Amino acid sequence: MNLHRELRCGLLVASVVVLSFAVACAGAPAPAPTSTSAPAPTKAAAPTKAAATPTAATTQAKDVKPEAKPTLAAKEATKTDGRLVRLTVPYVAVAGSYTPLWVAKEKAIFEKHGLDVDIPYIVSSTTMAQAMASGEFGLANTGGEAVVASSLGGGDLVIIAATNNVLGFSLFSQPNIQQIEDLKGKTVGVGRFGASTDIAARLTLKRFGLEPDKDVAIVQLGGTPETMGAMKAGAVQATITGPPNSLTLKKLGMRELVNVADLQIPYVQTCIAVSRRYLSANRETVMNFLKAYVEGIAVAKKDKDAAMKIIGQYTKTEDREVLGETFDFYVDKLAPRIPYVNVASVQTLLDEAAKNNPKAREVKPESFIDNSLMKELDESGFIRKLYGD
Repeated sequence: MNLHRELRCGLLVASVVVLSFAVACAGAPAPAPTSTSAPAPTKAAAPTKAAATPTAATTQAKDVKPEAKPTLAAKEATKTDGRLVRLTVPYVAVAGSYTPLWVAKEKAIFEKHGLDVDIPYIVSSTTMAQAMASGEFGLANTGGEAVVASSLGGGDLVIIAATNNVLGFSLFSQPNIQQIEDLKGKTVGVGRFGASTDIAARLTLKRFGLEPDKDVAIVQLGGTPETMGAMKAGAVQATITGPPNSLTLKKLGMRELVNVADLQIPYVQTCIAVSRRYLSANRETVMNFLKAYVEGIAVAKKDKDAAMKIIGQYTKTEDREVLGETFDFYVDKLAPRIPYVNVASVQTLLDEAAKNNPKAREVKPESFIDNSLMKELDESGFIRKLYGD
């Protein structure tokens, strides 16, 4: 089943996503979705036999030989609408770190750079990586850990831009805990083991001399509703989260022990990934996408009200306080003007991957990075002009 057919069947999944976000935003009202915002979450088409093993939620069309069926990415290289090159670039989370992509879409910046871009929402970074490995997509806005895992498994993905080069979270505790050292002997809740919240919790505790699973218990809670519920009920003493959940916790009287982003722990949390095969065949298209993407960052940074409105479209809230907190953290604080990929940030991904995959110890972080396109944009003066420098 290809992605576009699944998109039409994603209404049920979309309703679950909207419900989860509504809980995180403490009952913020949700406006009716527009045709250009927050596409219904869907699962990508399953990889071919040469790619990673498909999940139970993915299927492959029967009686179709992979070599006889053109991939979506291949077809995009030739399909045009007038002078616009058609492109599908999915994203994997309804979070403020994806604002540049949303702004580029809603402000018609992609069209300005010769592209007609669809940005569907796919629920999982792992599913995304499998779809890219099978050739379903050439480009994606995704999490760095999935890119590294796919490449270690034989995939050809490479990171060409990073919106977050540090872990962008905060560590919140129950009101009676005064400082992070007081968490010794206590329990910290995370979404799921191996996810960025889990990694952030463990690395933050280590920064303050606490050993995870020894000095502080780490428990897996699930999604946002479970995490918020556990904190409200006092079932855990602390958790890792970011806006808008951080605002919800503040309103519940929880204490922000550490702004993890201020620790500058290197980590590629949100990035643009591309298949090397697609990049080789469509370098000009990828460059035009990056032009629109970095312009999306600039437009968001220069026009807070417009950016907040677009964030509201995709996160389905009109709560100005929630939108302001999301903008301030992800756009103003974390998003760089020039989203180069940091070597140290990829090394952290490899260090974490090495716990389960020995291959991660044998490779260099540079092999997962291609900063050449961003360097070309930077040295051309294109990005400086966006800011009037």
